[in-house]
Amino acid sequence: MFKKGHWSGWLGVLVVLAISVWIFNTGIASNEELYYKLDKGLFYLKQVYETISHKYVDDVDPEGLSKAAIRGIVDQLDPYTVFFEKKGSENLKIITRGKYGGLGMEISKRQGKITVIAPIDNTPAQRAGIRAGDVINKIDGEPTKDMSLEEASSKLRGKVGTKVTIEILRPGLSEPITLTLTREEIVLKDVTYADFVEPGVAYFRLTSFSDKAATELKEAIARLQEKGEIKQVILDLRGNPGGLLASAVEVANIFLPRGMLVVTTRGTHERETRFTTTEDPLLPDVPLVVLVNNGSASASEIVAGAIQDLDRGVIVGRPTFGKGLVQQVYPLDKLHDVYLKITTAKYYIPSGRCIQKEDYKKNKEIFTDLQDTTEFNKKIKYYTRNGREVHGGGGIKPDVEVAKEEINPMLISLWSKGYFFRFTVDYLAKHPEIQSLDQIQLNDGIIDEFKKYLSENNLTYEIEGESELKDFLKVAKENEYSQDLQKLVDQALQDLEQEKDREFEQNRAEIAKFLKAEFAEKLGGSTRRIAVMLESDRVLKQALEVLHDPTRYRQILALTGE
Repeated sequence: MFKKGHWSGWLGVLVVLAISVWIFNTGIASNEELYYKLDKGLFYLKQVYETISHKYVDDVDPEGLSKAAIRGIVDQLDPYTVFFEKKGSENLKIITRGKYGGLGMEISKRQGKITVIAPIDNTPAQRAGIRAGDVINKIDGEPTKDMSLEEASSKLRGKVGTKVTIEILRPGLSEPITLTLTREEIVLKDVTYADFVEPGVAYFRLTSFSDKAATELKEAIARLQEKGEIKQVILDLRGNPGGLLASAVEVANIFLPRGMLVVTTRGTHERETRFTTTEDPLLPDVPLVVLVNNGSASASEIVAGAIQDLDRGVIVGRPTFGKGLVQQVYPLDKLHDVYLKITTAKYYIPSGRCIQKEDYKKNKEIFTDLQDTTEFNKKIKYYTRNGREVHGGGGIKPDVEVAKEEINPMLISLWSKGYFFRFTVDYLAKHPEIQSLDQIQLNDGIIDEFKKYLSENNLTYEIEGESELKDFLKVAKENEYSQDLQKLVDQALQDLEQEKDREFEQNRAEIAKFLKAEFAEKLGGSTRRIAVMLESDRVLKQALEVLHDPTRYRQILALTGE
């Protein structure tokens, strides 16, 4: 499109014309100082392009340089304003619709290999007998050895009805398995778990807000109502990164009366828009607890914030993420699927506070207003419908805050390195007769087997301070420090090995929980894993305590009368 020596001039003209149109449309032209700054900045941009074009030591690709400049611009704004192409477009469809064309399996990279974590129920992968722990060695004949996880995912996905051939390496088998599968529409669930955790207490885990979130939640409620009366509800939004604004309003409407304000959006160039509930609620009166943590963001914070501000339920857990920025996607080149997702407004929940944490205005040359807006002033008070005092500052602070659970570093190391995963995969490969979790006795015997497995396979984990000692010993040897000093450090490392053994013995109960969760997923899928993890969930236990005490529940929400 561009010829050498001319492309930069044309680009400069196009940029100037585009921003001039934007200035005219937004009315900024009346601000002479700002117009002067824009004009000056555009002049610099044009000069940089032209100078690079004529003087740089190597030829540069004009399209690549232009995209780099665009990314440089959006990187100075908030984290959610992004320039993306077709790959991003496909990801956007998955987020909004919760669907994609593919085989239906969760994959990860373990020990540098593309590994199946779990097949999704009723998908080509599950029907073909693909198991957790299978290594995808080739995709359509191409080795996956040097593929990134994103590249492998992209090759496995595709148009519904098309075929893909994969070669699998399975623990316990000497020969690879080759399968040719037909891609189907894979529907990702928003409600990943729904059941009674106690008689009358319904628990729902909502992990995303695609366009079917409210429908799935309503269907889950109906299924549980067939099993028994729902007297109390726990809605788990922990780790839910959000999704569609409309879905957040629809989910809130399951618990909130018709005509209630859920959220307002407004921005400098976008007029205020109010989103209210439009239907009669499915569960208008049952006591409600919402679970949140730092992974609860955006639409999750809208739902939790509206329920808190309207005193409809008690929020339990950890403070939420603080993502209250609204994005819209604008096509830049529809022919080549090029888009700009840009932040246009902020979310304000019913009390008037904004849920966005003001953490992105870092470049003083970009933002004209560097002061936090009034909704972030800790001295400013907001009030719930019943008069409870709440504050802005970003995110939702729980009514009942549960201290963060401190997990032993050894357990974190074993889990993050995939040792629990690998042991359970190998164990089940050696014991094909095991078909259910009930057939496994998680006693000292199996924990001893796990310990032996770590030793026999040279699977090592480090405890705090070990890497620093190893680094120092290396330096000591390279610089020929005294032998006495080297012996001291070496002895300290030997002592740490004994400390590891002590830590392992002290954490047998926790190791058993991790192993039980891994076996549960291998034998019963992700739903079974969730059920097992809930057995020792401290936040869930706190939620149940709140529901068990009606007086405390009403006091938290400042409810009066009967």
